[in-house]
Amino acid sequence: MAQEINKERDFLVMDFEFTTHKSMIGKPRAFFPEIIEVGAVRTAAPEFLLTETYQSFVKPRFFPRLTQECKDIAMISQADVDGGQTLEEMITALHKLYEPGKTLFVAWGEADRQVLLEQCRRYKIDYPFVEEDYLDLAVAYKEFYDLPRRHSLKHAIEERELESHGFWHMAINDAVNTAKVLQHLIAAGWRWQEPEVAL
Repeated sequence: MAQEINKERDFLVMDFEFTTHKSMIGKPRAFFPEIIEVGAVRTAAPEFLLTETYQSFVKPRFFPRLTQECKDIAMISQADVDGGQTLEEMITALHKLYEPGKTLFVAWGEADRQVLLEQCRRYKIDYPFVEEDYLDLAVAYKEFYDLPRRHSLKHAIEERELESHGFWHMAINDAVNTAKVLQHLIAAGWRWQEPEVAL
């Protein structure tokens, strides 16, 4: 049977902003999204308070020029990413907040994890997290409240009458707001269940 939450588990809640190119006009061949900003907060057991934060801009390698749409949505300038860290430097910084098998990598939805997975594949570097350490909080929220569909992070914050932090679509703010929903779920009785291991 699945095991109830391990009180020693910590949560590394992350949000990525990444490049977009929705218009087909001027879209480079083989375009794929690259992370341009990371926001992360760590919540430590057993109180699950926010103990550490990390934010950085990240410089894209393959498609470094931002579209205007991307700048407008994430409020990130070309100068921000030009002076940002490399993906490898970002991963090194995140690893200081992550312990395999003890820390869960948490994000709202699958997009952040999928973008990181694909970017690591394209860059030919190892994906930095253990697969079983991933938690899609949007799914956990849906299942805990028995909702018919997944909600956006903004919807969840408003639905639970939580005070939102900062502006939306800024990585560190979205990470903090995701952590707020996580803290709310834990306080309401939600428990992480370890994946079942086939014998």
